[in-house]
Amino acid sequence: MTSIKEEILSALNLEDPFKGFEKKEGVQLWGWNGDSPIFPYLIDQVKPKVIIEVGSWMGQSACTMGKHLKEKNMDAAVICIDTWLGSKEHWTDMNFRNFLELQNGYPQFYKNFLTNVMNQEVQDYIIPIPLPSSIGCELLKDLNLKADMIYVDGSHSYKDVLDDLNNYWELLNAQGGIIFGDDWPWDSVSSAVKDFCKAKNINFQVGGINWIIQRKDPVVINTDFSNVKLI
Repeated sequence: MTSIKEEILSALNLEDPFKGFEKKEGVQLWGWNGDSPIFPYLIDQVKPKVIIEVGSWMGQSACTMGKHLKEKNMDAAVICIDTWLGSKEHWTDMNFRNFLELQNGYPQFYKNFLTNVMNQEVQDYIIPIPLPSSIGCELLKDLNLKADMIYVDGSHSYKDVLDDLNNYWELLNAQGGIIFGDDWPWDSVSSAVKDFCKAKNINFQVGGINWIIQRKDPVVINTDFSNVKLI
């Protein structure tokens, strides 16, 4: 594993969750926008040591980032914060219920995430932390950890997006760190981003479905989307 991943696991007093894990059969890697070119593009621009992903689902975006870090031979880690218990629609919409793979009433698809990461051979870069986003944020704050990139893709309700932005902003590297997400066409997401930036008196950029906020002292937005095709 990378030295950054090893340092974070040591600080958390955790063993590597992939150690001794037996992969599930028949698991497929899929998701929504998790293979977008925005991920390798921003990694190349920011050259992060620590990436935080808020909301990981089956691991598509985490694997996309992990594969690019591996390809570039970067000493970095992606911390994935998710309960892996599903969102409201997984419990209320029967079309999504099967994704939970309930056993004795409890979801099992965390094992799908681990399997996908191992199938993509990027487990040396990935640190899953199965906690709600707010508690995961507090845990990382206790480490005095700063992230260079934070991908916000958890609950898409207005309040939850705004809470995630406010919480994880404090973990973002003040010298040019990037916090970003997608689903800009969702009014709940775009409204939360706009209101957050208005309250902080900072700027944001939008390209396709993606939004990006860069933190600097003073705040300067200089991300150039001209060479990347955004979804």
